[in-house]
Amino acid sequence: MYNINAFKEAEIIVRSPGRINLIGEHTDYNSGYCLPASISKAIYFGIQPSSKIQIHALDFNQYTSDLDQKFSWEIYFIGVLNLLEKEGFKIPAFAVKFSGDLPSGAGLSSSSSIVCGFLYLLNEYYSLGLDKMKLTEYAVRAERANGLMGGMMDQISIMNGAKNKAIWIRCDTWSFTEVPVNLTDSEWLVIDTKVKHNLIQTDYNSRSLSCQSIREKLLKNSLINSHISQIDSNSLKSVRNLLTEQEFIYLSYVVEENERVLNFIEKIRSGDKISLGKILIDGHKGLKDKYNVSCKELDFLVDFATDDQDCYGAKMMGGGFGGSTIHLLHKDYVEEYQNKISLAFKNKFGFNPDIFVAQIEDGVSLYTKN
Repeated sequence: MYNINAFKEAEIIVRSPGRINLIGEHTDYNSGYCLPASISKAIYFGIQPSSKIQIHALDFNQYTSDLDQKFSWEIYFIGVLNLLEKEGFKIPAFAVKFSGDLPSGAGLSSSSSIVCGFLYLLNEYYSLGLDKMKLTEYAVRAERANGLMGGMMDQISIMNGAKNKAIWIRCDTWSFTEVPVNLTDSEWLVIDTKVKHNLIQTDYNSRSLSCQSIREKLLKNSLINSHISQIDSNSLKSVRNLLTEQEFIYLSYVVEENERVLNFIEKIRSGDKISLGKILIDGHKGLKDKYNVSCKELDFLVDFATDDQDCYGAKMMGGGFGGSTIHLLHKDYVEEYQNKISLAFKNKFGFNPDIFVAQIEDGVSLYTKN
């Protein structure tokens, strides 16, 4: 945790983690399946009384007292406050500081970590009485109000994560099941390309709009009654003539990715790391070649992993257009693999990526000062 001493006057501190997504990308807003997990890297929030609203981003040395959107991160706080006001909550003035070791724009859901953490902080401090499902709903709504047409994967995993467990989310019902991740002698390695993205400013929303178009066409022809994830591989060919060529490719990806999630859960329960690696690689191919949300830096890292015998497999993670990859490998090879892939990446692109081992930890919670 950064700037620990800066929180010494805070009355309460909240820890809000980032998340990795083992499999199931771009399925949440299509009411499909995904398998995220909250991690040890997190953002911390401290709050105390104040005569006016004050928010201090310690890691950026940025401060605001009027929320005039001078800084990019302000929109997440504004979204939460506007939503709570709309729901009838009167939030007194406060002073909040936040800091952490979760990188932004890396596909680890830093924006949702801010929204979830700030909501949880206010709920605890002012005793708003919101349970985690209502907090999750509010977090989704607050982010959508900022223009991101995403689903609920990030918010559910951050709010409900558990140590050494992934969360299998059925996004049509917002229901989830904990899946133990006990892969003996293995580690999840996250590699941040440092290619930063703001999903609101990328083609992320255009994918969501395309899938809405697909949904409308399938509903009109009574081929589904709710969402496009009701299409499976057996019925996929029957809808081809109703869609544009690009729409059919996008739908094919969603169908295949949902099936990969179910297969991945089966293999993670049996500890079949070889098969898990193949599923990761297949997932990345779909994101690259069908959903078109990868980039050359992400592809380079996954290609390296595919060719390296020390790695079971890898894929890009998050919304895409930059960010991070996740790699599954034997723990004894982590240091050597980091050195090899970092050197290869620097030789290709001229700078080193950021690399860390992802530890699966609990979701958002109160943090106890030592």
